[in-house]
Amino acid sequence: MVEIMPSRTVRARRLAPLIVVAVAATALILVPAPGSLSVVGTKWLSSFGLSIPRADLVFEVTLVLLALAAASVIGWVWWKHPSQRPRAVVASIGVVLAYVTSEALKALFAQARPCSRWVTAAECPPAGDWSLPSNHATLAFGAVAVVAVLLARSALTWAMVGVAVLVAVGRVVEGVHYVHDVAIGALLGMALPLLLTLVFDASRRRRNGSPRRRDVGSDRGTNTALTGSSE
Repeated sequence: MVEIMPSRTVRARRLAPLIVVAVAATALILVPAPGSLSVVGTKWLSSFGLSIPRADLVFEVTLVLLALAAASVIGWVWWKHPSQRPRAVVASIGVVLAYVTSEALKALFAQARPCSRWVTAAECPPAGDWSLPSNHATLAFGAVAVVAVLLARSALTWAMVGVAVLVAVGRVVEGVHYVHDVAIGALLGMALPLLLTLVFDASRRRRNGSPRRRDVGSDRGTNTALTGSSE
């Protein structure tokens, strides 16, 4: 039995994890608190890092797992759905651009890391290796965004959100980032892959002169692209 639903419904379901993360990250940045929510939260979380053996290694492994998951999804789409290969490339380019933007913002803001203020678990990077935004959070949530725009079902995306949050929190626990660093990194990592893919989809629809198509998902596990149809 094939279930057909409007592409708008599928798109909303697929992007729900990104929307939830975006709202939470924005709240962490904007919600006022005595002494700054980010600074207070960072100091509290980094105090736990001192009691976690090799905390840096643990959280690096989680980022590698996210990268492998995203690469597996891209490989699956490339093999099973050739028509979606351009979208996979565009989403991946979005992650690369997000990383480049993150590096540029670091140089622009030149914010020192929290480990330069307090004793933390991680060895503090040298001066000039700036804190804002977090590259790790940018890459982690960039991987989440790639999966979200390529797969119709959100279960894997939600699971990856959980791992990406662990990566982001881990950077704060290590004492190498403030809470607002990882929140901004998360927003940046999700925004560029998603925006580039949406622009690409709109351009392709105009070029083909066709209306928005309906997504098709089956109980055989067929996954379709954000505005594409099944193979």
